Amino acid sequence: LELAKDTLTRARQQAVEQGFEKIHFCPETMGKTNQLGNLTEVLEMCRLDDTFIPCIDFGHLNARTFGGIKCGDDYEKMLDEVENALGADRLKVFHINGSLNPIGAKKDRHANIGADETNPKGMDYIGFDAINFEPLMEIIAKKNLSPVFICESSGTQAEDALKMKENYLSYK
Repeated sequence: LELAKDTLTRARQQAVEQGFEKIHFCPETMGKTNQLGNLTEVLEMCRLDDTFIPCIDFGHLNARTFGGIKCGDDYEKMLDEVENALGADRLKVFHINGSLNPIGAKKDRHANIGADETNPKGMDYIGFDAINFEPLMEIIAKKNLSPVFICESSGTQAEDALKMKENYLSYK
């Protein structure tokens, strides 16, 4: 963590020196338990500079906790942790990455949203990294947040991004 913090600080200094001071750095949560990047670590990195915005991959966090995200309250607790660590302004514009990596996977897998016979609950991906995005959208709308959503579904990015947007708007 200390090496990552030092590297981020030096990278930010270089960006500013080269005229890229408006660029935001977005440390991302990671899914494997032996990787740097749980939510607390990402928030600690983001506290280094006001231009650091957390990129929260809820699928990664669910994988790290072996399926620990069970309901909307679990999402709300994480969002409250972000607000307590970084303030309401950065919570309002945090990033959500749709990269969903199952535990033990050798490479990234980006799944599609929607219910079918292999995915009866319409979750992003089957496994510990599966998340039900609807409670998350409801909380984001309720809190009046405006995060950047990065949808990485395999082959249906535009369609799935639209489904997420429509779901979010249904709660507004």
